[in-house]
Amino acid sequence: MRVLGIDCGTECTGYGLVELDAKHELCCIAFGGITMSRQTPMAERLCTIFDKLSQIIEHYKPDQVAIEEVFYSVNAKSALKLGQARGVAMLAAASQGVPVTEYSPLSIKSAVVGYGKAEKEQVQMMVARLLRLEQTPQPADAADALAIAICDLHTSATLHRQAAGQ
Repeated sequence: MRVLGIDCGTECTGYGLVELDAKHELCCIAFGGITMSRQTPMAERLCTIFDKLSQIIEHYKPDQVAIEEVFYSVNAKSALKLGQARGVAMLAAASQGVPVTEYSPLSIKSAVVGYGKAEKEQVQMMVARLLRLEQTPQPADAADALAIAICDLHTSATLHRQAAGQ
């Protein structure tokens, strides 16, 4: 199973592709960040996110895309911009027939670190350890995207085991 995790943002959208191999081990396929300037108009940034994610999906052919659920923000304007980026990411996946799953920040941290209120640095360190990477993935948004993909793979594996036991 191959999952593309996406950490949405309007200045940097992180992506991380993780696969569960035949030995049920996690393998990092690719990761990176789609960076955009604050000076670029929002419509152009959203178009860039859509185009780049569409290319990544077409190239790597993930079985599933996983993104972080909307979290409540004190700044309504920031939350709206994040929602737009999430919508574009979901559209990029759906337009190619790839299912999308969403996870809360608490679920992602719990799946990767074992503690839902873990610090960002703890998540990044565990991502590197779980994927047997020599360094913490950069940019930080890519590490977050890899964590989202790992969460999805762990959740899918658990649901599969539960279904098999019934």
